[in-house]
Amino acid sequence: MPEQAAMGTRRSTYSRRLADEICLRLADGQSLRAICADPALPHRATILRWLRDNPAFRALYDTAREAAADTLAEEIIAIADCATGREDVPAIKLRMEARMWVATRLRPASATRGEGAGGIAITITTDDAAL
Repeated sequence: MPEQAAMGTRRSTYSRRLADEICLRLADGQSLRAICADPALPHRATILRWLRDNPAFRALYDTAREAAADTLAEEIIAIADCATGREDVPAIKLRMEARMWVATRLRPASATRGEGAGGIAITITTDDAAL
């Protein structure tokens, strides 16, 4: 039986070490789907159960999701700073908008930070590519 556990049985028992690993990866911008693809980490259903049943894990997870939104905001700035010409504008806009869409959903509704409840909007024109 121990041999089977070593051969890839996913962990399902909550531990702070696993919670920290999951939350660190979330904060770094990885999706839960990507994290759960790692056979050394619990299955997605296990993590969702932990979120439901463990308030301490839920608090860590929420903090990690907020940090992930900040990570995506940093990526948006880096993408915008890499624009080199007019042909880049549609691709850059798509990459930025995808990250903005995810970032706005990672923040809880109560964490508006005083910016108001509206979403983020960016308008990029071909004239902007010359900057």
